[in-house]
Amino acid sequence: MKNFLYLLALVLGVATAIGYVVGKGWEDETAQQHAEMSKAQRIAMWKKQAHLGDPQAQYLLGDYYEKERTDYLNAQKWYRYAATKGQHAGAQYRLAQLYMNGRGVENNLPEAMKWFRLSAAQGEARAQFFLGVAERDGWERKADFIEAYKWFLLANRDAASVRAEDPRYDPTVALQELDAKMSQFNREEAQKRADKWRAK
Repeated sequence: MKNFLYLLALVLGVATAIGYVVGKGWEDETAQQHAEMSKAQRIAMWKKQAHLGDPQAQYLLGDYYEKERTDYLNAQKWYRYAATKGQHAGAQYRLAQLYMNGRGVENNLPEAMKWFRLSAAQGEARAQFFLGVAERDGWERKADFIEAYKWFLLANRDAASVRAEDPRYDPTVALQELDAKMSQFNREEAQKRADKWRAK
């Protein structure tokens, strides 16, 4: 009887293991199929939602046209919908990049800066990084290291997303480079400005 129970437990254990492996394989396959919803299905869904005014869908559609189709005209159209009507910070940032690089729109630094500011005001770290670069390099007026340091400090809260955009964009490195050029007093002033901005 003892051997029979042992054998039964062994058979049940093996059956359970096989069931788990088969079930897990089926589960993984289903998850993969779900995750890999055909591109056409995803785009159709985004278009439907975008036409209904969903800013996230408009942003995703703009991103698709920009990165996968290199169709900057359509990219800027969808980014603009999301940026203006939906106040989507990511779309505002992307629109700024298009204006800065003259893709799908005429190269226009003042317009790019307008969109960078709107995006940064919503806490978009990538836009904050570019405001830091603009202040450091004097894109619009004389370079202002204190203001640049402030924006780099703010962007540094989410440095990973800034670096994910492009490894050359790194607010941590930008801060270190400015450290050598600034006095302790100026760094403290920049920190005060960053704290004041966060408090708003």
